[in-house]
Amino acid sequence: MYYFVLDMDGAYNERLFNKQTIRGKLHFARYYWLKQKIEKYCPRISSVVELGCFDGKTIDFLPATVLHFHGYDANWENGLDTAIENYKDQSKYQFYICDRLEHFKPRLEEYDISICMETLEHLPLKELELYIKKLHESTKDYCFVTVPNEKGVVLLGKYFIKKFFLHHVPEQYSNRDLFNGFMGRMDKIKRNEGMHKGFDYAELLKVLEKYFTVVEVNGVPCNAMSKKLNFTIGIVLKK
Repeated sequence: MYYFVLDMDGAYNERLFNKQTIRGKLHFARYYWLKQKIEKYCPRISSVVELGCFDGKTIDFLPATVLHFHGYDANWENGLDTAIENYKDQSKYQFYICDRLEHFKPRLEEYDISICMETLEHLPLKELELYIKKLHESTKDYCFVTVPNEKGVVLLGKYFIKKFFLHHVPEQYSNRDLFNGFMGRMDKIKRNEGMHKGFDYAELLKVLEKYFTVVEVNGVPCNAMSKKLNFTIGIVLKK
């Protein structure tokens, strides 16, 4: 069961990480957020585990060279293959296929930090807490998480930008769904498992709080604005 669901109308990096576009800048913002928070809380790290690593882009945003970076991903659009090829001559960077829960087997007993960006919203709901539990068990100090904001005015903005400017709406919302999402009534929207529809970061926080202490919840890219106006939510967790 693959859970990293991506738009399939072009190369992932070309679509989402073109630095010349607003869309690219928004997606890169979570990496700059990650770099800033690691530097703030734990700049001297030697081991990292990442769930949902795709092509290993996170490595470029770590504040220091680590001894162990272990990345897990389902390899949609061959992202994991790219990571393996790019770092084939550096044994400290290891990547593993992970398209189901039983494949998420961190190689070290504990890592200084764990990372999970734009991934938890895609996991099967019945297994979500088990993934979080594994992250907790594998983390020595901090865990850094980002997830999309899929409610309020941001939901409407994303929906209509995709529909009228990108000419692509990957998920179908009824008018009632859009209204309930705008009002923040996410319990009124049927969750599209594996996709963004119906995802509520507030509900995810309740699960994370069972295993970690929540240190910060930030709006990304601009924490100075209300989280409700940001496209991404960044979460700093302490074991």
